[in-house]
Amino acid sequence: MSKGGLYLSDFTIAAKSAAKPVPSAGPVGAERPLEEGNTQTEADASLAMLTKRTPAEQEKRARDRAATREDARSSLKNLKRAKQREIKFYVNVALDQATKARLKRAADENDLKMAAVMKAAIDFYLKENDY
Repeated sequence: MSKGGLYLSDFTIAAKSAAKPVPSAGPVGAERPLEEGNTQTEADASLAMLTKRTPAEQEKRARDRAATREDARSSLKNLKRAKQREIKFYVNVALDQATKARLKRAADENDLKMAAVMKAAIDFYLKENDY
């Protein structure tokens, strides 16, 4: 190397070969560039794996997937039914003034809503009469 600068003769240049180089395995997950002679892509490789399964294995896998889908469907239906069961139903009750006053006093003394007291009273009545 001369002091004045760099010259082409200062670098080693590899000769071109007629044979195509074999692509080396790079790091995991690295994509290989598609070369002119390389026709197999990642999709072709996974397709080759699928075709290696026997028909019995393919049927078993299809049945397993169908069962999983069916389980998911039934779980979703059960969830929707559970939500429908939690719908609140309202009952209108005509009370005289004395009963309403007692209900209001019971609710205020126990820091409850009047509806909660009525619900508890209805539950108690139904349990006592075996309903």
